[in-house]
Amino acid sequence: MAQQPEWGTNAINICKTLIAAMQAAEGLLDQMAGDSTLAAGYLAAAGSRTDLVAADFTNMNSALTQMKFTFDSGTPTQKSYLYKMT
Repeated sequence: MAQQPEWGTNAINICKTLIAAMQAAEGLLDQMAGDSTLAAGYLAAAGSRTDLVAADFTNMNSALTQMKFTFDSGTPTQKSYLYKMT
């Protein structure tokens, strides 16, 4: 069983990591919205993952959009609860 101070520190660090990941995801969504050729360019590049197709990037975009919607929803927003922990 984790000690309470260690558990609290870990919980706060996880919130910080999640916030950073969501900020990075928002940047990724902005890039994809600004340049519709990014996925195709990646797939055509040497060394890209051969198990991925354009639809995988479309699905990723949809999933990240839904996560952002959830993160930004509520009154107060869900993210405000996480930001309070940092």
